[in-house]
Amino acid sequence: MSNLLDTLITVIVGSLSNVTRGFSGQLSALEDFFYVKVRGLSFIVLGARQTGKTTLIEWLRRNMASIEGFEPDPTAAGGISVPDVNARLDDGKYIKLKPTRDVGGEYAMWETDWVELFREAQPRGILFMLDHTDVHLQKDALNFVLQMIEDEPSSARNLRAFYIFVNKSDLWADEMSLDELLANYRNEQKRLRSQAERFGYAWSISSGSVLTGEGIKDTMRRFANAIRPLPKRV
Repeated sequence: MSNLLDTLITVIVGSLSNVTRGFSGQLSALEDFFYVKVRGLSFIVLGARQTGKTTLIEWLRRNMASIEGFEPDPTAAGGISVPDVNARLDDGKYIKLKPTRDVGGEYAMWETDWVELFREAQPRGILFMLDHTDVHLQKDALNFVLQMIEDEPSSARNLRAFYIFVNKSDLWADEMSLDELLANYRNEQKRLRSQAERFGYAWSISSGSVLTGEGIKDTMRRFANAIRPLPKRV
């Protein structure tokens, strides 16, 4: 089985083994890899309190390895600076992802830390964390982010993807399906779909558990592919 990081990098690069357009196509893919490697892919992770934002970032920092036993405290106001995440290839090459900053999910932090982070990062992607608890709070958080995109068009100009990850499936999947859980978010899904069409970004909703690894690897592969720069034409 191929290493997840190999899979992730292959998708980001454009899979050189699938390039069949001759030398110019190969050169485009190589330039794409160089751009990603040097500049990094800026994205932010948002969501209401205790939905798994810090756990996800720790999972990325550990090169997408197990995070068993990781129990973070709630993130304080102002957030925590997060170093770039280097994903390693078998041949020793690296690709750089930029989570930018870990911010908390308390109400009071939305209009301060979240907006400041959005303006600072001008991200190519937003990964929004949900879980099965406190529907009203999480609906408010999701609507806040969608409105923030509307209110901050200059910060949203690079946005290529808005992915929602419904976390902690190990705690709710035996009791309800994903469709049943998402029934509480019908209006938000309509709003997300409409905004994605107007702003031109990709959107997706998936589920799993960062703690167990279920679903998150595939989600991050697709998310990274969605926010990567397109190969340059030669």
